[in-house]
Amino acid sequence: MSPIGLGHATRALVVAEELKRRGNDVRLFSGGKAAEFIRRCGIQVDHIVDDPVLHVRDLEMSRVALWYVRSWLANRRTLPRTRMLIESYAPDVVVCDEEFSGLVAAGERGLRRAFVSDELELGFARTWIARRLEQRVERWYKNLQESVDLLIIPDSGQNLGNTVFVGPIVRPRTKSAEEIRAHYGLPNGRLALFAMSGSGIGAELAAQMKDFLNKAGLEGISLIVVGNRGTKIVGNGVYDLGVIEDNQNLVACADIVVSTAGKSTIDEAEAAGTPIIAIPIMHHVEQERNAAALGYSSSDRARLAELVRLKIGKRGRPRKFNGEVAAADAILGLVAKPRT
Repeated sequence: MSPIGLGHATRALVVAEELKRRGNDVRLFSGGKAAEFIRRCGIQVDHIVDDPVLHVRDLEMSRVALWYVRSWLANRRTLPRTRMLIESYAPDVVVCDEEFSGLVAAGERGLRRAFVSDELELGFARTWIARRLEQRVERWYKNLQESVDLLIIPDSGQNLGNTVFVGPIVRPRTKSAEEIRAHYGLPNGRLALFAMSGSGIGAELAAQMKDFLNKAGLEGISLIVVGNRGTKIVGNGVYDLGVIEDNQNLVACADIVVSTAGKSTIDEAEAAGTPIIAIPIMHHVEQERNAAALGYSSSDRARLAELVRLKIGKRGRPRKFNGEVAAADAILGLVAKPRT
């Protein structure tokens, strides 16, 4: 099993745990920040995947053509390592969450392949050269989706062909609000959680969050920042926790979550019933779709103080998704299915 990206890694761990619970041997390989995160969770992972990071400045995605080229080169560097790992491990099925070298290497050996993705369409390009590159990538990507044995979508929808919708895959809450406050040394009172993306994207907005809380007339709120890989954000009532292993517990504990519209954080907030404001990275088509589904867009950054004042503390009903159970069912069903 190979996840790439921190949000993909968190849900891959839940699926891997469910597969292990049913008596299966699961081996993880990944790269970049995702591999670091998996190791910090105390789980063995082969760190073999190159993972180029998007270029984002002031919450706007740019240099898309360069990102596509770097991603292609990274996949070429990774592929020999993935081939060696698959040859030595000889798995029954290879499962990749937004990681491609595993699917390519498994396809070369005629192995069953499952692809976990919530990004079925591209659309990042804005310049002429980026669009030309993206057209070629889009054709390759569509062929990949059609060729895998199983395409797992962690959302609701209608199953069709090789595509199975399993619903959101969310890590279970493991600590109470009292326990999470004690664990991280957080004060009593209301908490506003700012969750950066797994790559630390969103630091500019995180640094402004205290001002937004003050503008909203919420000076007594403590600001919790997670996911920051850069310079610590400091200030009265600010707790910058860096990268943590149990973001879902803080999401459940918080009175409001502000994020850069990553699906994992959104799903965790919906599972906990915590109100969330999703400000997407501009031109990041996946995040823009995630935010739009909740009624937000990048322009909402200008009225963030108003939104926080309206949403804070207005909890919804917690939800149980069980997406990892459905995903494990689909993967094991694929393993059991005879070859035609």
